[in-house]
Amino acid sequence: MGVALPEVADPRSLAPKDARELSKLFFQQLAVVEEGTHAYAYARNTLIEMNMSLVRYAAKR
Repeated sequence: MGVALPEVADPRSLAPKDARELSKLFFQQLAVVEEGTHAYAYARNTLIEMNMSLVRYAAKR
């Protein structure tokens, strides 16, 4: 099983540097946790929310 992930109360408010560091941890978790589990959904959804500013930036370009 993967590592325990930190609880991120408001993923969209993270500074880009913090989101980058946490993203590494969450991607590692996705690689080892079974898809369809609560842990997988939490890691995936938090990654999406943490990186929404990057997605919006890329979409505007």
